[in-house]
Amino acid sequence: MPRNRDNRMERRDSYENENKKKKTGMNTKKVFAISFCIVLGLVFISGGLIYKLGHDMYRSVNYVADEEVKVLETLPEAALEEIAEAETAEDDGLKGEKVSDDELKSIHDQISSLASQEAVSDDDIYNVLLVGLDRRDKSWNGNSDSMMLVSIDKKDNRVSVVSLMRDTYVDIPEVGYQKLNYAYAYGAGPLLCETVTNTYNIKVDRYAAVDFFDLIDIIDIIGGVSLEISPKEAEVANGYILDMCTLIEGEDGWDHQIPAEGGLVRCDGIQAVAFARNRFVGNSDYERTERQRYLIQQLIAEVKQMSVAQMTEKMQAILEHVTMNIPESEIWAMIPELPEMLNYEFAMDRVPYDGMYSIIDVNGQGMLVPDWEPTLEKLHDFIYGSGEN
Repeated sequence: MPRNRDNRMERRDSYENENKKKKTGMNTKKVFAISFCIVLGLVFISGGLIYKLGHDMYRSVNYVADEEVKVLETLPEAALEEIAEAETAEDDGLKGEKVSDDELKSIHDQISSLASQEAVSDDDIYNVLLVGLDRRDKSWNGNSDSMMLVSIDKKDNRVSVVSLMRDTYVDIPEVGYQKLNYAYAYGAGPLLCETVTNTYNIKVDRYAAVDFFDLIDIIDIIGGVSLEISPKEAEVANGYILDMCTLIEGEDGWDHQIPAEGGLVRCDGIQAVAFARNRFVGNSDYERTERQRYLIQQLIAEVKQMSVAQMTEKMQAILEHVTMNIPESEIWAMIPELPEMLNYEFAMDRVPYDGMYSIIDVNGQGMLVPDWEPTLEKLHDFIYGSGEN
């Protein structure tokens, strides 16, 4: 038997034995999505690509007008079961402090007051929300477990990418106080955009979304991506890969294992998504959002190396995996600026900021409560001001 086959069998046995000893926290029935839509970044940041993005390609997108989306009063039973499963699987130690009813009311009043403030906007800055959906299938909207606010500043030649953490405690219109990632489940992109606008006082009208399966396919269409992976990250990602492949027909997780020593690895879609899902190495979901932003950077680097012909060839297949509310006319209106965007400066961050939030317990769930006044001041300066972290 070849040596590499021996190694593979040893790793299989080792993994299975280790799984008997400890709980990995990875539910094979759970479909995670990564907190973000790669496609819109490719469309809007890849320069000359839009010149070749014709009407036929645009029709490949799952365009949904806002007026076609309804806010649900209650979620389907299957969705509630999936959310409950997700909360259990995502329990990574986010335990909050118990607060009194009066303290909770004070927090609610502060959050609600945010919506009364005027949202910041600038004609030179285009804001779009990139969304990664958590759902097993397309029978419901899914939770928006990965959200990145991308702000394209055409005046200062800068692109700001800010991860909005899923557990942030917000007031969702027509739903009530909940985690930010519930907004998409109840009212898809329009409700999430409204919630983000109200909460962060930044005008956001546009979104683009993909789910777990879409993202894997998109990365494979691009041709894979090179990622620097540590040995610990490789170990955890390989566990995710085995779980994920139980949900993908015809895929054997052992065929996608990342080398145990890590290093600079050329990853396919399954490997890259597993890397970005990792919340067990480092500071749980906080560091996971860093991996997601890193994946975005590396994918954009891949696209920059393509010719216009190569990008055009791949784009129609990619667009079939995107749901968004960006009108075709709006995309074409941006054409004159797109070549310059290829050389824009990128700046990335996340909210809540370190040292500027607390964690409270609401019905047994940990909720992130930013210190809103300094948080919004810093966020607005990052996007509309100096751009410094």
